[in-house]
Amino acid sequence: MNNFVQYIKDSFEELNTNMTWATREEAQKSTVIVAAFTVIFAVVVAGIDKVFQMGLDNFFNMIAQ
Repeated sequence: MNNFVQYIKDSFEELNTNMTWATREEAQKSTVIVAAFTVIFAVVVAGIDKVFQMGLDNFFNMIAQ
């Protein structure tokens, strides 16, 4: 248990003293970029899904007739 507590203390010290953190502006810019690409990716995947769904619907309609 003592090793675990020491590990936690060392981890916090590492985060506070040796890590280089992004500035607030860099973090905001990165967040906006990730959000924009996420929306674009979702729209592309939805479009591909719609095309495949239409293709399958047409295929099964041809078979059912």
